[in-house]
Formats: sequence, structure tokens, C-alpha cells
Amino acid sequence: MIEVLKSSSHFHEVVDRQDHVLIVLFHRQRDPNSTQTRLAYERIVETCCTLVTWATMEFDDWSRVVEEFKITSLPTTLIFVHGVEVERILGARTEEELRRDLAEYL
Repeated sequence: MIEVLKSSSHFHEVVDRQDHVLIVLFHRQRDPNSTQTRLAYERIVETCCTLVTWATMEFDDWSRVVEEFKITSLPTTLIFVHGVEVERILGARTEEELRRDLAEYL
């Protein structure tokens, strides 16, 4: 299941409650690179069976989070472990590339 984060406060609530891995994809609905990565992300979520929480934020919903986390490109994936950002993945990814990039967390 993918949790859709609608605001900065919702984002922080989800990050703060995590006691394991949280992976958040920041994307824009009409951006082709974001669409490619979002579809790959959704396919991975369907087959992932670990203790990972998956979330997405649409571009228009996260202006405060963008400033706070200095997100400068779309799509961007942030990986949090126990509420602390440990890695970020910038740019479009195929499913294979995304699986490889996330392998240590899955």
C-alpha cells in the first residue's frame, strides 16, 4: 500500500511515526519522468513484502517540504530509517534501476 501525503504536517507525521524504513517519492503528475518512476515504484510496492512504508507526494502538495529537504529535481525519492533521511535518489528510474537503488532497504 502507498500512503499519499497531502501536506507538510502529514509528511512529518508519517516520518515521525516510523520505526523502520520509509520511502517517499516526490513527483509531479504530468511530468513524464515522474510518471515513469511512479509506475516503477507502484510495481515494486506490489511485490515488496518487507517492513517498508511507502508514500508519495504530488508536487503541488509539498512546497514546505521541498524547502526543508532542499528538493531540486523531479522525481526525487527520499529514504528514511527510523525517521532520519539516509539517502536520496534523484531523477527518473526504470523498475530495474529503482529495485537496484533500493535493494538494501527491501
